[in-house]
Amino acid sequence: MNILVPTFSLYGEANTAVSREYIHIEEISARSAARNWQIDTHVHEGLLQLLFVFSGTARVLLDSDEKAYESPLAVVIPPGVIHAFKFMPQTEGYVLTLDSSGLAGQSEDGTQMFSVLKGEADVISLDGEGSNSATRIRGLLEQIEAEFRAPGAASIRLQVWLVRALLLLLVRARLHAESTTDERTAGLMERFRELVEAHFAEHWPVERYAAALKLTASRLNRLSQKNIGQSAFALTQERLLLEARRKLIYTSAPISQLAYELGFSDPAYFCRFFKNNTGQAPSTFRAGNRR
Repeated sequence: MNILVPTFSLYGEANTAVSREYIHIEEISARSAARNWQIDTHVHEGLLQLLFVFSGTARVLLDSDEKAYESPLAVVIPPGVIHAFKFMPQTEGYVLTLDSSGLAGQSEDGTQMFSVLKGEADVISLDGEGSNSATRIRGLLEQIEAEFRAPGAASIRLQVWLVRALLLLLVRARLHAESTTDERTAGLMERFRELVEAHFAEHWPVERYAAALKLTASRLNRLSQKNIGQSAFALTQERLLLEARRKLIYTSAPISQLAYELGFSDPAYFCRFFKNNTGQAPSTFRAGNRR
């Protein structure tokens, strides 16, 4: 059954044509306060949305990932990403919406300076850079809002300049967050390998490994793909297959016994697993690789 996700220009508003310099800004409370501080699942086409939270907490859904975050933070929502929010009452922050084909797409000199904000959805901590990142970004958002609410001469140009400065600070915050998480990511991947080594024969699903690491399954898969070069599930299957090869080569136990030792409840299932991954039946592999 297909699930219909509402597509809005802004929250709860029908699609409208937007200019290449389209900018809209409002406080989080403007819409969420009247909705029990909750914005239901929806998607925006052609718009980059940036959510900034400076006090309180936010539970954020981005496609299939849902997690609670502490402020200060920024949420990057590229066009087409399904999202929803649940805020703590009285949460302070802003929602900035930009035409993704306009100023959010390239810098003033024509380079794709801000393309980092148009890839995957992301949540960026604003705690870094001496803890002044959130203060500087909030100051720019307040200036953008003031100009948006009471435009003066050359207002659009001023808003564009302010937004460009904001995007530069956000790109810097994201790069800083990525550099500070490299060490943590390396530790997570090392712990993941240790868990796989301990539990591969128990056939743990990816969700169980993720829970042990306090991650979502999709987050673990992304980290594994980025840092190891394969999905989390592929890594677990590779380790199981390695052990199967070892046992077939270096032991003389019957294949049915090896299947049970490797956590398979049915030797026939083990034989299918092995052949699907190697192209050979276990007996054929053993005959051609005995030491």
